Amino acid sequence: MFIGNAKTINLLNKAIQNSKVSHAYLFSGPESVGKFFLAKIFARSVIRGTELNFKDDGKVLVDILILKPEIEEKKGVTKEKEIKVEHIRNVQKNLSLFPYDGKYKVLIINDAHKMSVSAQNSLLKILEEPNETSIIILVTHDDSKIISTIKSRCQRMNFSLVDLKEIEKIADNNKDVIKFSMGRPGLVFKILENEDELDNKIKELEDLKRFSDLGINERLKLAEKMSSDSMKTIQRLEFWTWIIRLEALENSHSAEFFSFKTIEKIEKSAETIKSTNANTRFILENLFLEI
Repeated sequence: MFIGNAKTINLLNKAIQNSKVSHAYLFSGPESVGKFFLAKIFARSVIRGTELNFKDDGKVLVDILILKPEIEEKKGVTKEKEIKVEHIRNVQKNLSLFPYDGKYKVLIINDAHKMSVSAQNSLLKILEEPNETSIIILVTHDDSKIISTIKSRCQRMNFSLVDLKEIEKIADNNKDVIKFSMGRPGLVFKILENEDELDNKIKELEDLKRFSDLGINERLKLAEKMSSDSMKTIQRLEFWTWIIRLEALENSHSAEFFSFKTIEKIEKSAETIKSTNANTRFILENLFLEI
C-alpha cells in the first residue's frame, strides 16, 4: 500500500501514459516516505508499459538493476559504506545491454548521496550520453551531496511528509503510532512490525520530556553517548524536533524547551552533523548546554 505524495504519482503515471518518460530521475525527500518503493514500482511499470500498479505479482524483472550502499556494523554502530566508482562501472556494463523483458533497463541507485565524487563523475558520463533503452533513478534524502551537473540532467520528483490523516489509514487507529510516525509511512510499518520500536519511541518521548531537568554533567554524558553513532543521532534529533513541534502547536507545555526556538537550534545542529566533518560530540555538548 502506498499513501501520500499523490502529485508525484500522477506525474509519473502521465509520463508513462504519454510516452514521455525521462532518461533520468531524482527522487528526493525525507526518509521513509516511500521513495525507493515507488522507484521500484515505477521501474516495473515503465518496463511493462503499464500504469503504476502497487500490487506485487512476485515476478523478478532482470531489467531492474538496484545499487545501494553496503551496510557495515562495528561495535553496535551501523554505517552505510560509500558507493564507489567500481560499482557504477559494473552496472554500466549491464545497463548498456538490450532489455530482456520490455522497453527499458532501469537502474535505481538508493541513497545516491553516498556515491563518492569519482562515482558521481562516472555516472555523469552515462547521463551525458544516455542510452535510449535505459532509465536511471536516483533516490536520496540528502541531494545537497549530489553534484549539480547530475541534478541538472535529472527530472526532479519531490517527496514530502504525509499528512497524519493519511497516516491514520495504516496505523491501526493507534494514536501513539500516528504521533511517532513523523509523517513517514515507512516508520509506521516498522513500528507495527516490531513492538520494541514502539516501546523505544515511548521511552524516548519520556526522556525528552525530562531533558529540561537534566544537570550539566548528565547532559554532557548524554552528548558523549549519542556521539558514538552519527546516523542514529541525526534520526533522534529529527524525532525531537517533530515531537517538540507537535507539543508547541498543541500548547501542551509552557516550558521554554518545547518551543520553535528550541527546534531551530536542534535543526541547525543536526544539519551541521549531517553536512560537515565537525566533531559530533562537541556539537551535541554545545546544543545540550544551550537548550
